[in-house]
Amino acid sequence: MNNSLPPNTDAAPAELIQLGHYELHDCIGRGGMGLVYRARDTRLDRQVAIKCLRTELFEHHYVERFKREALLLAKLNHPNIVQIYDFIEAPDQLALVMELVEGQNLQLHLREHIVPFAQRMRWLTEIAQGLAVAHDAGIIHRDLKAENILINQRQVAKITDLGIAKSQDYNATLTDHVAGSYCSMSPEQAMGEPLDFKSDLFSFGILAYQLLCGAHPFGDTNNKLQLMQRIISHPPIAPGKHNPNLPAEINDLLGQLLSKDPAKRPDNTHWVAAQLEKLSHLQMANDFVSDDTQAIIPNGSAANQSNVKNTGINSSVRTQDHPTFETRFVAINTAPKKSRWLPIKNYLLENKISVSFGVFSVLLLAAVGAWQLQPKPPKYIAVIPPKLTAEGMQESQQELIKGAVFDAIQQSVIQLDGYYLIPRDEIADVNGDNETVRRATAADELIATGIQCRIESCTIKFERLTPENGGRLKVKDTKSIDVLVDNYLSVAAIVENETGKIYEDNTTNIFEGINADEYATFLKENKSLRHKGATTELLSIIERFGKKTKHLAAVQTLYREAALDIYHDTKDPSILDKLSTFLHDAPRNDSFFYLNNLFRLSIAQNKYHTAEQIIAQIRETNIAPSDIYELHAYSEMSKNNYASAIDFYVKAIKTKPTATNLTNLANAYWFYGDLTQARAYLTRALLLSPKYYKALTISGLIDLTDGNIQQAESAFIQVLSQRPDDIGNIGNLGLCYLLTGRYDEADKLYSTVNYTPQRTLTVLLNKADAKNLAGKTQESIELYKELVNSTKNISQSNESIRNLSQAYAHIGEYNEALRALKKLEERDPQNIETIYTAALVHTLANNYASALFNIENSLKGGINKIWFNFSWFNRLCSEKKFVVLMQEYHKGHDRCPPLEN
Repeated sequence: MNNSLPPNTDAAPAELIQLGHYELHDCIGRGGMGLVYRARDTRLDRQVAIKCLRTELFEHHYVERFKREALLLAKLNHPNIVQIYDFIEAPDQLALVMELVEGQNLQLHLREHIVPFAQRMRWLTEIAQGLAVAHDAGIIHRDLKAENILINQRQVAKITDLGIAKSQDYNATLTDHVAGSYCSMSPEQAMGEPLDFKSDLFSFGILAYQLLCGAHPFGDTNNKLQLMQRIISHPPIAPGKHNPNLPAEINDLLGQLLSKDPAKRPDNTHWVAAQLEKLSHLQMANDFVSDDTQAIIPNGSAANQSNVKNTGINSSVRTQDHPTFETRFVAINTAPKKSRWLPIKNYLLENKISVSFGVFSVLLLAAVGAWQLQPKPPKYIAVIPPKLTAEGMQESQQELIKGAVFDAIQQSVIQLDGYYLIPRDEIADVNGDNETVRRATAADELIATGIQCRIESCTIKFERLTPENGGRLKVKDTKSIDVLVDNYLSVAAIVENETGKIYEDNTTNIFEGINADEYATFLKENKSLRHKGATTELLSIIERFGKKTKHLAAVQTLYREAALDIYHDTKDPSILDKLSTFLHDAPRNDSFFYLNNLFRLSIAQNKYHTAEQIIAQIRETNIAPSDIYELHAYSEMSKNNYASAIDFYVKAIKTKPTATNLTNLANAYWFYGDLTQARAYLTRALLLSPKYYKALTISGLIDLTDGNIQQAESAFIQVLSQRPDDIGNIGNLGLCYLLTGRYDEADKLYSTVNYTPQRTLTVLLNKADAKNLAGKTQESIELYKELVNSTKNISQSNESIRNLSQAYAHIGEYNEALRALKKLEERDPQNIETIYTAALVHTLANNYASALFNIENSLKGGINKIWFNFSWFNRLCSEKKFVVLMQEYHKGHDRCPPLEN
């Protein structure tokens, strides 16, 4: 046994851990401050729960908060509050010993069980009774929500997680006031104002509304800032919209609890509990279902339940913890009833359901879904770049108009309830018609826009496209507006508002207060990034924007994309410092776009633990499980854990087989060295989108690696026909020329590239190789030295280290070449390019044994023999093993002259 705290992992401890007289067993939960373990009290021989403060949180603020939780819990003794037994304090250990509640939290319980109305009312009564005791002790919970209610095996509700609770006389800071979950905050809590027990009553009102209506009173949305704004300024949705048969008494109580004005909320929590208990005991025949096995739907026959589909009800519920479970169906008794509630008997059926259930069963299944708290999976929207025709308008102005319209539609979509915006690059990479975009991105809907302009005005036509049953797109909604084009910001604000109207959603005008000149500059720089690449000047321009402009999601994302592009080219850590400062100066919010920017920054900083924490936050934004798998895969790829990345991409593809996911999986297989699987997934990607940019590029690279030069050349030419300024693929096409002996043609192609940006250094290496192979030795040496000097001035990526190692070897500085190679092999040993670089460097350095070892591994890993036709490997023809390898991997052709006996 040992006395140290367990590691921060959900797995069971590798060995029994002893804390005082408590034996820790398996981890049963985790929270923001610590892990919770099942444990045994050896003195009293009973099972307990022990919450251990995370070791990385041993700072004064967190320690004091953890101790405060113990003191607060110690004041409370009630059957509906988790009881504290003990507190363990040591220099490197802090832990709470609490009552072990065998069961689930309310959120999870409702996902997995059909719960009758009477039971829900009993739980609300119990929660209110426990909350009243806490309020009597002067304690405000401040984070009351379904996840913080435990349901034990006797179906008793218990309040837990008082980690951010406060005494009413506690002198809290503004940060303390706004702690808590965005979806359950009171208006005063969201605004950082002083709190009293009535803030908890508002949160309790949200919980009660969700439990009885199956929806959030202020709308289910992924946009946390938008939801907080609604809590602050919008009235709650009438409960009758979601459940028209709720008794008037319950509607009245919910209205009081959800009042914006704390003075209008109940004055006593005991009164709230008493009201709920009273309502729970009304005659079941009049108001409530009496059978504990019954669920509830609005009165009426199944055939007349057309209103069900508009209530936010979900016909099936998937959770990330339990992705599959048996489907529950209910059979309805259609006999007339005098009561206000229609009883339904539930049946659990086998997976193979008779087709005769038809629409009847779907409606009933949807009715059951109304009582789940899990939000619906989001729908994915692809915004198609606008098409513009103009008379008498400069081309530069046309581009800015298109940019403003495109940006405004995207800004509107990210505010819509239940929708997720497909990234613009994913759509641009498809380069196909609307049907191709839909298939390649797995979009549920598309927004296409046509713009017709004259000198001073434009007509903008929107089309909302949805797939028919057969899969073909149809126009669901259209809208046309006329705008003046003298102010791009004004155009954007109008378009954003009109897009919201198409979806019958009142979007917030995010452009209010934005400087018009700054917005026009943003549009120009956004276009520049897409066409010319990132520059430090772009970062400086954005940094000079006013606070409101910098807080736009699109501006933050542009800055992040530009900064990371520059960093990946230069590996200059100061760029990451700039990005960190820029993002942390932005409004703190939990939208997907803000968190995704932080995630990408954390990966670039190699802060993988932080990245995992951000993924956990992103998971709460109602993003689909496939997107979570994509984030994990991206993280694993950045760590060169290709096998793990493959596993995550495979999981993502099961529910979201997009061209992007298929291409990313192919890329992971390629880096892993499995070219067969890589080709298979690229084929699937290109079937979805024949012009898919990334798939064509990787397909060309695999053909290049595999010696299929003609196919590779065709792929790169196709890519460059779409993106003629793509420096990377100019370099790849040049390699095709080098491998087929067209050295002057390669040299000529490479001469079209401007070598100022750091990203072109690989092409510079290829240009030096072209001159070297053409016999222009001195010119090649000058270029190799130029590359070495350029690479010395930047922090080194894996690509730059490969370049550096090869350049050093070509100019005869073998010690430096081998030093760089060692670093590369430590960083990225599985990459086939690493193995080939080792083969080349060791050959030039006359380390034949090592060279042959890496040549053999290169060939086994899929590198074609043609890559060893370069004259640099001619010296190995004196080595029998090399001759044998060349013969073995290229039947019928001798790479070297026959060896003399």
